Amino acid sequence: MNYYFYFAKVVKCVIIRVGDNMLGLYIHIPFCKKTCPYCDFFKNVSGDAKKNIFVNALLEEMKIKKLSKYSFDTLYIGGGSPSCLPLFLLEKIFKQLDSYINLKQLREFTVELNPDDISEALVLLLKNYHVNRVSIGVQTFSPKLQHVIKRYITFDELATKLSLLRSHQLNNINLDLMYAIPGETMEDLDLDLNLLLKLQPTHVSAYSLILEEHTIFYHLYQKNKLTLVKDNEESKMYHHLCHILTNNHFFHYEISNFAIKGCESMHNLLYWNCDEYLALGPSASSYFNSYRFKNTSNMRKYLDGIASTKLVLDENEFISHDEKMKEELILGLRKSSGISVQKFKNKFSLDPIVVFPNIKKLLNEGLLKQKEDNIYIPQKHFYLTNHILVKIF
Repeated sequence: MNYYFYFAKVVKCVIIRVGDNMLGLYIHIPFCKKTCPYCDFFKNVSGDAKKNIFVNALLEEMKIKKLSKYSFDTLYIGGGSPSCLPLFLLEKIFKQLDSYINLKQLREFTVELNPDDISEALVLLLKNYHVNRVSIGVQTFSPKLQHVIKRYITFDELATKLSLLRSHQLNNINLDLMYAIPGETMEDLDLDLNLLLKLQPTHVSAYSLILEEHTIFYHLYQKNKLTLVKDNEESKMYHHLCHILTNNHFFHYEISNFAIKGCESMHNLLYWNCDEYLALGPSASSYFNSYRFKNTSNMRKYLDGIASTKLVLDENEFISHDEKMKEELILGLRKSSGISVQKFKNKFSLDPIVVFPNIKKLLNEGLLKQKEDNIYIPQKHFYLTNHILVKIF
């Protein structure tokens, strides 16, 4: 069933201006209500007192980084789970940001939400500070798989939450879907996709479960207590979900991301286009003026550094001309549009095929395609992206 035949006509999304230079701001909120067994993002479970201390430090970091000096196009508040902050602390962040940035004029302002946290009071707060996009971690609707990943939400509960968002004109909604969860079958995936489509999001991010060190799943796997989905089955799941989503009016614009046309994530496109962005909060990475710098992932060091009006960094790396060209390919080829030869020439004064002669070989093999100005990975080969990138370099 094509659920979007009507819905795509009535949901208004902001059209992306292709090729514009943009500056993004990311804010990392390092708190969750619990630790998910698959997640390796920097986060912890804390009480309101520690959250209050963190928020005050975050406001100081805004001053240290002099946000008012910059003009931002996008703002993304992620985590962790920003919505697990008490509302008065979340408003404190919004209010301070609004003193530096005209939030109303942002082209995209996204906040990540845990579905359990969505309430009328939260939605009204988001609207009051001009949030125009939300991202919700659903992962799966299967009770069996929810038990595996320790994330629980029913379809009816989520449908009610989305209705609340839409009743306040927050219509641009991303839903995260996870596949290749241990024990998952194609039938489970079909159920998830069917229910997901009924909820009519404007954007879907679909990620396979990746076994990361320092996670509960990793330790279980090391003890032979966790059986992963086999690679060939994971590949089938990926191609199946791509087929289902694209047949339901989603544009597959990046390896793991699908959107109704015009609802692509502007902020995430900054990363894939190698544009610049600043970031606040522990573990948050910035890319600006040819430097990539990452705040410390140690909360105590972060708080002590802020108290001394300085930032403690885990990384501070100059990105050379050669590294920039390589990253342009690595990140750009994640997009279905790939890279523009002319933009590459304008940016680096070199032809990418001359710099990376293996591109020509991959074009001959069909692992890369060229259409007019763009070199890209055919969508049927998206699953092989890492394999293809290795061949380029």
